[in-house]
Amino acid sequence: MLPAFSEIHPVLWLIVAILAAVDFFLLRQLINRWQQYTQAKRWPRLTVQADNVQLVRVAYEREGSPTSRQDYYEAVFDYRYQVAGRDYRKQTVQRVATQHEADAIKAEARISFLYNPADPAQTLNAPPGPAAVIGTVIGLLIFNSMIFGLLANVQDFLNLGLD
Repeated sequence: MLPAFSEIHPVLWLIVAILAAVDFFLLRQLINRWQQYTQAKRWPRLTVQADNVQLVRVAYEREGSPTSRQDYYEAVFDYRYQVAGRDYRKQTVQRVATQHEADAIKAEARISFLYNPADPAQTLNAPPGPAAVIGTVIGLLIFNSMIFGLLANVQDFLNLGLD
């Protein structure tokens, strides 16, 4: 038999509140990712001239492993575009392998992207695959199973103190 609401310990209420808040956040993310996954293939593509392109050399090295150093470049694009008479500004980063490829990107200084016609500020380089949706569902399932386990363990612990 379930205890009355007034008999439930405040710690259990806190756990339930955390569960509800995180579930709300994850379900919102799942809906957004599902909409992107199903709709982004139909979004219009724009190609614009970048206002500014900065090349950044990146040296990635794992700590404690001197042979794993990787050098690559990133092109940072600042650009503007206009949809339905409204101006939007964005910045995107594109990874490039060599200095030659980076110089070619800088010389062309063009960026191509998809934009959401319902919300033109939302852009994507390419339509997303199902990985984000699947990852969010897995995260939701893992979080809920952990919290329900915690809830059961805390309830058992609190019941030990009452016996």
